[in-house]
Amino acid sequence: MLPDGPSIAEEGFLLERKHLIALALTVVIVSSVAIIAVWYPTTQPDVRIGYLNQDLHQLAVRVALENGWFEEEGLNVQLLQFGNGAYEMDGFLGGQIDMGYLGAAPAMTKSINQDIGITVLAAVNLEGSAIMVHKGEYDAGRIANMSDLAGKTVYHPGPSTVQNFLLRLALNQSGMSIEDVALAQSRPQDMAISLTPSSPAFIAWEPFPALAEYEDLAVPLLLSEEIWPRHPCCVVATSNSFLEAHPDRVQKVVDIHKRAEEWIVDNPLDALAIAVDWLGADEDAVETAFNRIIYDYNLNRTGLERYLEFLIHEELVDLDYGDMDAFLDGFINSTFIEST
Repeated sequence: MLPDGPSIAEEGFLLERKHLIALALTVVIVSSVAIIAVWYPTTQPDVRIGYLNQDLHQLAVRVALENGWFEEEGLNVQLLQFGNGAYEMDGFLGGQIDMGYLGAAPAMTKSINQDIGITVLAAVNLEGSAIMVHKGEYDAGRIANMSDLAGKTVYHPGPSTVQNFLLRLALNQSGMSIEDVALAQSRPQDMAISLTPSSPAFIAWEPFPALAEYEDLAVPLLLSEEIWPRHPCCVVATSNSFLEAHPDRVQKVVDIHKRAEEWIVDNPLDALAIAVDWLGADEDAVETAFNRIIYDYNLNRTGLERYLEFLIHEELVDLDYGDMDAFLDGFINSTFIEST
């Protein structure tokens, strides 16, 4: 015989007890969430900084991180990587970043053509790129100078990059134009392995040329110092809205950048060790790349003027020659780097 079930009164008691337990659990859960919200608040970064993926030019930001200088200045920093400077400018446009390390050419091009409000505050480096060619084609004597690239494919990181600018300049210096080659956009890390006799060349920032040379995939046809000695390359920029809202934070980032640049120059072996660890590459290749870069935070308006003049000449920006000074006056602000 089955045992008798609970009475109606007992069922009511059990149901009420379950409700009380459920209510108690709800209170505990809600209270726990509240405690977490109070004691572990979501931390918002003080500044979001963009930089280019595996770009040895921008070693300063890695040096600052490794040495704890952002924390020392009380800055909570979020870093965001971009494939090239044009994409980073899109990051400024989309409100993803407040400040960034990027090439001067994409900073200018997109600032003018898309009215992206940024201000350049400091330089990062001079030189440090190269036009590389297929080793087999070079050794066979089929590619010995720029004119041998006519009708062939050249890989580049993007249309609004410093490297695209340098390629155009090198072609012009050889009596050619960009129309004499076929351009193919590619990630720098994919360029060397993509070389063939019909697609025998690429231009990229270090360390990718040095890595291609180290792996016997390519040889330098022209280092960027041979195209334009001491040419400006990467810069530190800020969005105009962030500059207006947080000039104190901007000054701290610029101070840290200057400190990192000076540290790299004064401690090249330690800087090289950080670069090797960061890039995860062979030390000999990274050292070759490192020695092709000049780390310099001083802004060179004359160099930036030459960039802009050539961009206008190539019809890459919608600006008249007569408007150059007015644009650069608003585009460059050297007071932050000069006050450090």
